[in-house]
Amino acid sequence: MTNTSLRPVTKTIGSVTFDDPYDWLQHDSEEALAWQWEQDAIAQREAEAWPHFETLKEQLRVCDVANLLALPSPPRSRGGRWFWVAPTPDGGGRVLWTADRLGEPGRQIFTMADAVGAGDAAGGAVLWWEVSSDGRRVAALICLHGDMMGQWHVFDVDSGAAVCDPLPAIGYSGAIPGWLPDASGFYLHGRDADGRHRIQFVALDAGVADRPEAVFDDAEVPVQMSGLTCTVSPGGRWVIADSGPHERTAYMICDTRTGEWRPFIPDGYHGELTGGWLDADTYVARAHGDDTPRGRIVAIPAATSRDRDTWREIVPEGQAVIRAAGVFGGKIAVAELLHVSLRIRLIDPVDGSEQIAPLKEPGASWISGWHRFERSDALAFDYSGFTETGGVYLFDPDSGALGTITPPLAELDGITVTQHFATSQDGVRVPYFMVHRADLDPSVPHPALVAAYGGFNSAYTPAYLGHLTPFVRAGGVLIHANIRGGGEYGKIWHDSGRLACKWNSYLDLFAVTEDAIARGVTAPEKLAMTGASNGGLLAGVCIVHRPDLFRVVVPEVPIFDMMQPLPDDPALEPIRAIFRQDYGDAGDAVMSKIIYSYSPYHQIRDDVAYPAVYQVFGEKDAGCMPFHGRKFTARLNAASRSGHRTLLRVWRDTGHASFDADISVRQRAEWLGFVMAELGMVPVSS
Repeated sequence: MTNTSLRPVTKTIGSVTFDDPYDWLQHDSEEALAWQWEQDAIAQREAEAWPHFETLKEQLRVCDVANLLALPSPPRSRGGRWFWVAPTPDGGGRVLWTADRLGEPGRQIFTMADAVGAGDAAGGAVLWWEVSSDGRRVAALICLHGDMMGQWHVFDVDSGAAVCDPLPAIGYSGAIPGWLPDASGFYLHGRDADGRHRIQFVALDAGVADRPEAVFDDAEVPVQMSGLTCTVSPGGRWVIADSGPHERTAYMICDTRTGEWRPFIPDGYHGELTGGWLDADTYVARAHGDDTPRGRIVAIPAATSRDRDTWREIVPEGQAVIRAAGVFGGKIAVAELLHVSLRIRLIDPVDGSEQIAPLKEPGASWISGWHRFERSDALAFDYSGFTETGGVYLFDPDSGALGTITPPLAELDGITVTQHFATSQDGVRVPYFMVHRADLDPSVPHPALVAAYGGFNSAYTPAYLGHLTPFVRAGGVLIHANIRGGGEYGKIWHDSGRLACKWNSYLDLFAVTEDAIARGVTAPEKLAMTGASNGGLLAGVCIVHRPDLFRVVVPEVPIFDMMQPLPDDPALEPIRAIFRQDYGDAGDAVMSKIIYSYSPYHQIRDDVAYPAVYQVFGEKDAGCMPFHGRKFTARLNAASRSGHRTLLRVWRDTGHASFDADISVRQRAEWLGFVMAELGMVPVSS
């Protein structure tokens, strides 16, 4: 459709003045929504009209064996019991389970119908959860239909009864409550009416003394941090408030004897500082300061945390980038990335001796992606690679043995994985993996799909091919790029790909793509690109800034209007603050010019041959809203001279992602089918 009504509005944001030709599509008016759903119907109809759509969908259903929505989470041990999250056999959502011993089938602690009502049960999922150290109670953050906020529900483990009324939550923050040692209450993060970070104490038993609420100003905890995870020391004297999910720093500490909160980090410290309690008064942390950007492990006395002279170094900075630190069985667990592959070590804090988990490379875990160890009495974790689904393993701190709790469900044969390095415009070497059939001739151009993220300190680590398996089996090459802005190489890698340096992320991606072309593996007319969330923005930049490199692009839950990424709604200020972590403030005179220079919507130019585009949005996504797709679709359709399709798909009753495994399969079948159709590919039998 190329005749969408033009209603230009002149805007000045920061130091940039521009005309917005489709401002009317930015607002959720009846007219704009009708336009959106018309476009959505077209996208769905065209995706499903591909003759091989049903075949691909069924292949994806088989390949989806590794879908996290359909699998149990790695178990945690608390109070002599084991706990995990898994879907119910009857489709009643993802709930918490418990068992006395590993290997037992276990029982549901609660039903989703009891927690949220029968009507919403199938769309409910436990997103985050924390068990009290004695195993008696559990706090579970339940989200419905992809909602990014949710509510905290607290249950008695034995009876399954609710211990208190549901509490407000900020699901996208990943912030976890901190239980008192006796499970009589916990500390929980929220925000006050002005958007400042707040810690409240939730008492669950009669007679538990009230504890005053703490509200932190921006100098104590930067407002752009998503949330604060609370960690209570053994014995209960100290409480640390640790930011997340993108940059984890123990900003504040409370001495419960006085009830007073103070800064935990020293003056002038810039970087991550997070970990777990070694004993009642000593906090062990990975420290990523300006002097140790890849991180080191230090023991910090709680009482003198601001005096760096009292810190004791346990593990010096090395070549690997430390992504998580925790304490298990008196030993320090370290998860680190070495050339974008995970390594897990157990280190004795007294003599420094170490045990290394024998893991296949390259591979990764939820730990490296979320860069924290969940609190547990045993070190159980998932691990997968491009060709192997995630197994679940138990690393014994006493013997150093690595046991298997759940073996990988599937392993792909005949697939080759290689790592390469491209040289970006400023000379920086940028790693990327190529994954393809072993019988492919790498000297002949093949269809290829570039995938990347490059933002918010998140490492884009190797993961099971899953829904991309049909693409690779059909002769495609997956190019998995590790560009700056992510956390693959620590603080420097992140800082050099955000804010005023954000262009480095995009130049890295272009360099990787051009390197693959130069190797003869692929060619622009055979190239696709995809990315989600911040990676969706990256996909938008690829469309408008390098249309010559790609034949088809799939932005998933992207942001395209970087000058006005969110409506002017005070309730969205916490999300806006997160955006400012990596993108900066478009209202700033300097940053507005940088942001405008790459903002996909604003950089579309008339009479350019743009690639085919298939956009994916969630109707209820609070961060990457569908209006971005409306404006981008209208503008691109009017500007492009290529004749390629620009489609907009908005999934009803979903958010930033779907918690429904069936919907997830359908989503992927549509966009991957679009890619394969545009590249002239067809599914092959495995």
